[in-house]
Amino acid sequence: MQIIWKGQSCFQIITSRGKDSQVSLIIDPFNEECGLKVPNLSGDILLITRDHPNHNNIKAVSGQPFLINGLGEYDIKEVYIQGIPAFHDKNFGTPSLSPADRTIIYTIESEHMRICHMGDFGQKELFSEQLE
Repeated sequence: MQIIWKGQSCFQIITSRGKDSQVSLIIDPFNEECGLKVPNLSGDILLITRDHPNHNNIKAVSGQPFLINGLGEYDIKEVYIQGIPAFHDKNFGTPSLSPADRTIIYTIESEHMRICHMGDFGQKELFSEQLE
């Protein structure tokens, strides 16, 4: 498994499916508003953790990746992905919580490993439900 940082909170993960096959995941492609050059990206699976320009530049990813931008469990191309709810800021649980204050933690399982991308995480600590 290769994990490549592309800038901001964007990563490319390349995982093997046997000797001659790979799956490429892109997480949180950003746009130029964050002050960085947008990298050339191509992937089979695209994960978006938050609906914000620093995390959701879907157009930056060429091809037709399978888009995951929500909670739940996914099994795509022998890669198991779970989207777990989290919060962008410390005001979680308040009645005024807007969708912009939410983020998604993704766990990714492949090649007998489990890794985690925390999204635009703003909580002080994980809740017990998130740790499960």
